[in-house]
Amino acid sequence: MMNMNFNKKAIGLISINLILFIIVLILFLQTPISDPYSFFIRLGALFGFTAIFLATTMSPFMVQLYKIFGKPFVKQHHLYSIFGLIMITLHPVVFAIFKMDITVFVPDFSSWIAFWELAGRPALILVYIASLAAIIRKKIQKYWRIFHILNYVALLFAYVHGVLIGTDFQNLGILIIFTVMLIISFGSFGLKRYQTYRRKQKIKKNKINRDY
Repeated sequence: MMNMNFNKKAIGLISINLILFIIVLILFLQTPISDPYSFFIRLGALFGFTAIFLATTMSPFMVQLYKIFGKPFVKQHHLYSIFGLIMITLHPVVFAIFKMDITVFVPDFSSWIAFWELAGRPALILVYIASLAAIIRKKIQKYWRIFHILNYVALLFAYVHGVLIGTDFQNLGILIIFTVMLIISFGSFGLKRYQTYRRKQKIKKNKINRDY
């Protein structure tokens, strides 16, 4: 079991994350479930999006979260990433079994509308590429940030896919919560880029001072 520092801040953050999943689950259950396939298809998409959202928004706060959780924070980050990957994979896999059609994994470029209605397909590919890049991160340190950005693009694709044809997005609560999650994720992306910019400026300034 994870040797985590269960201080008040750690417990509070974990509780907030769990509450988010519980709220999503409650809203999910408000829409009638027609069959077992529908249950796993829909819940996989919702929980997958939520987990990846939590994993990506941790990036700008690595230092603060490390101080709160200690070393196990990295494991927690990986836990969200792995859980999200499993859930978003469950979504199309169960749908493919239900439809008996393997083409549900193939992006549709037949038209602009078709691409966005089925944008979950390229979103899955992007998340897998980003996950693979994370595994071999040490070998591609120069390009790591480019691959990490794919997670944010995948969230956008998945969100549009859900809004256009998702059953659960007809629920106003789901629509609002997932819209807020998307906005926060892009806000965290902007914050991360700003932090990187400030760090580079600080290094540049220190270098100039040393030269003088």
